[in-house]
Amino acid sequence: MKMDMKENFKRENVRRQLMELQTLEMPELTAKWRDLFQREPPEYGVVFMRRRLACRIQELMYGGVAEETMRRIGRVNTKISRRNSGLRPGTQIKRVWNGAEYVVAAVENGYEYDGRIFKTLSAVAKIITGANWNGNRFFGFTKEVKRG
Repeated sequence: MKMDMKENFKRENVRRQLMELQTLEMPELTAKWRDLFQREPPEYGVVFMRRRLACRIQELMYGGVAEETMRRIGRVNTKISRRNSGLRPGTQIKRVWNGAEYVVAAVENGYEYDGRIFKTLSAVAKIITGANWNGNRFFGFTKEVKRG
C-alpha cells in the first residue's frame, strides 16, 4: 500500500509541474531550465522550452532512456541517414549562396565541408547560412512546396 501512495504522489507531482509549465513565461522557463539541466538554455522559443522541460521533468522522475539504448539508436540513425542519402563517398555537392560557391563532399560518415565532418547536410547549411535549414532543400535535393 505504501508503494502505491508513493507512486500516486510522484504522478501527481509530475502532473502539477507539467501544468505549471504552461503558465510560465520565458524568464521563469529560463530559470527552470538552469535548475533542471544545470546549464544555460538554448535560444529557442517558449513552446520548445515548455516541451523540453516537460520531457526533462519526466526523465528525472521516471528515468530516461539508457545510454546504451541511445548509442544503438544513434548507430541505426547513422546507417539509415547514409543509406537514404543515396550519395556515394566522394560525391561533391555545390551550392551558390550570397554570391559565393560552397562545395561539400559526401564521405563515409557524413559530409565534409571546410575541413570538418558533419553528420547532416542541415548542419552544413547552418554553418554556411547561420540559420536552420533543411539540408536537402538548401542543397536542392527537394523542391519547396508552396502552401496556401
